[in-house]
Amino acid sequence: MSHNTNPWTSEVQIEVPVITEAALSPDGAYVVYTVREPHLTDTESRYLTHLFLAAVPDDAPAEDPIQLTCGWHTNHHARWSPDGAYLAFLSDRASSGGNGTGKTNLYVMRVAGGEAWALTALEETNITELAWSPDGQRLAFLMEEPPSPAKLKARKSRDDAILWDEDYDFQHLFTVPFSVAPRELPEPAQHTRGRFHVVQLAWLPDGERLALVHQPTPDADDWTQTRLATVPAGLGAGSAPFDLEDLTELGMIREWAPPPMPSPDGAWIACVTGDSPPRWGGANRVVLYAVDGGESRPLTATPDGQCWLVGWAADGMRVYVGDAGGLDAHIWALDVSGESATPLVTTPTAKAAMHTSGHDRIVYLEQTFTRSSALWIWDGADQKPAAPDTQTPGVRFLLAPELPPGWSDRPLPEVEVLRWDPPDPLPGGGSIEGILIYPLGYRRGEQVPLVVDVHGGPTDVFRRAYLGSPDPYCDVLSLAEQGIAVLRANPRGSRGYGHAFRFANYGDWGGGDFRDIMAGVDLLVERGIADPARLGIMGWSYGGYMTSWAITQTDRFRAACVGAGVTNLMSFTGTSDIPGFIPDYLSAEFWEELDPYREHSALFQIGSASTPTLIQHGQSDTRVPLGQGRELYNALKRRGVPVKMVIYPRQGHAISEPRLSIDRRRRSVAWFVEWLGGVEGDAEGRNG
Repeated sequence: MSHNTNPWTSEVQIEVPVITEAALSPDGAYVVYTVREPHLTDTESRYLTHLFLAAVPDDAPAEDPIQLTCGWHTNHHARWSPDGAYLAFLSDRASSGGNGTGKTNLYVMRVAGGEAWALTALEETNITELAWSPDGQRLAFLMEEPPSPAKLKARKSRDDAILWDEDYDFQHLFTVPFSVAPRELPEPAQHTRGRFHVVQLAWLPDGERLALVHQPTPDADDWTQTRLATVPAGLGAGSAPFDLEDLTELGMIREWAPPPMPSPDGAWIACVTGDSPPRWGGANRVVLYAVDGGESRPLTATPDGQCWLVGWAADGMRVYVGDAGGLDAHIWALDVSGESATPLVTTPTAKAAMHTSGHDRIVYLEQTFTRSSALWIWDGADQKPAAPDTQTPGVRFLLAPELPPGWSDRPLPEVEVLRWDPPDPLPGGGSIEGILIYPLGYRRGEQVPLVVDVHGGPTDVFRRAYLGSPDPYCDVLSLAEQGIAVLRANPRGSRGYGHAFRFANYGDWGGGDFRDIMAGVDLLVERGIADPARLGIMGWSYGGYMTSWAITQTDRFRAACVGAGVTNLMSFTGTSDIPGFIPDYLSAEFWEELDPYREHSALFQIGSASTPTLIQHGQSDTRVPLGQGRELYNALKRRGVPVKMVIYPRQGHAISEPRLSIDRRRRSVAWFVEWLGGVEGDAEGRNG
């Protein structure tokens, strides 16, 4: 096997510029987008995002994008003013012009050029969402209420005990007048107050009211109680902010912070709405809520039944949505009559960050296995035949960020999309889909080590994402360079294959989903690709659960990497910020039926584990608390199983610092090379 001499290390991959957001101008003629890159010095390790601007030609790629922001701070959430002359955005730049150590505040700049100016100067809290008023005279935004003087005093004197589940920092609605480079900052006005938490906002077209999505508390578990409401946009002189009873409630949403999107005529508010009762497996559709309080109108469900809202068509007769479709994502148009759904963009690519400004143009982020993040556009007014590389009328490439020098000279491994029969029938039939990444320089007929990569969720899905992306837990390129193949499987429970498939692992974690994965491994062994004596498995979150479970169910894996894994369903339920998650999947609380919690937990099967295991976990993880990893570590150590544990300071459920992300990926690759063998050695003698 030949190997690349210009290595795909994690340090190299971290330099890939990644587009994270995009927004079309009101007339659809321009797009503003953000690019994320790492900022690494002797004292800093963080990602920075900056704003870029490009014209949208009618029939060609964009030319010469303009970088609008620069410096050692992060800028994001760019929003066009209604007249297209200004951009409002959020930035953590310090008020003194320092290195982005300040709170996230609201800034504005002219699209034509010039320095940005601040409209807020918050020192104790951060802004999270913003929106221009239809007349362009105000901006609405969301932030946690600044701490009162009494609370600040209590913090300073260390007299700040927290009453758990009662003392919350609620996020509320504020507005600020728009002004051009004011000498004195305008004073934000607080519009809502009370014991409820606002998570999304939108202005109604007449500017008289705002739509809000809110939930009872900031707790993640309270997504099941999100509601859609409207609130007056004006406060009378001396009036108190609006409390919960002042809102005009339109309906229960039961979704994770879905953005409300008013229709062009202001009669309806479109909002993604979950089924009743809400389930963690996810089932939703777009519902139109009558602003005047009339009867709501559910629209046609998308094929996967778990869509996200993009926006309205210019004539108000259709709503655009995104929807998962196996390894791909698609864009659909839903008729407001509720009678039909039309596929608009179904190219075999991963798509995200979709946005429309109401002119029947949709800009979106697209990736493939071999192409990093790029912006594409669908133009509903373009009736020309489809371009050869899209097969979809109106779709064309727009732009991509410039890659580091020499990037195109680095070869990528071969990728194959696989399908195999499940070991037992799936609801509604069908097969299991997966992605095989071959080692670099692979020769047909050669048996190689194989690492199984399990996604999170469990309703996540592996898509046609760029192989050089620095974000996933599994560094497939570094493994490929070491002569190791990677299998990414989408077992039952994954999104993108319909409602029945996504709910097929309810009450059965570690059952059919585990057998689906192992059937994929068996396929590669039968084809002579995977060496059955050199198998590994890894995953993050639910993928970490499946990895910890796998080493208790079989001795076929010679190495494992458990990232932020759920290892004890009972203690997880008692300590996670989503205590309703496992009871929903198991259809019982642990005090009602303890057996399912024991039967589906790796910790209660650990007596059979012998696989050398690397455990990696964020120190400040509240989604899958650190104790889950420590329980597994202590159990394996006491059993005498080779085990190491790495804890990442300051990190939550996601590893957000570039150097720690590099470390996480580098250590997992080294672990598999040590136990499975690779270019620098083989596993014989290590595995017994």
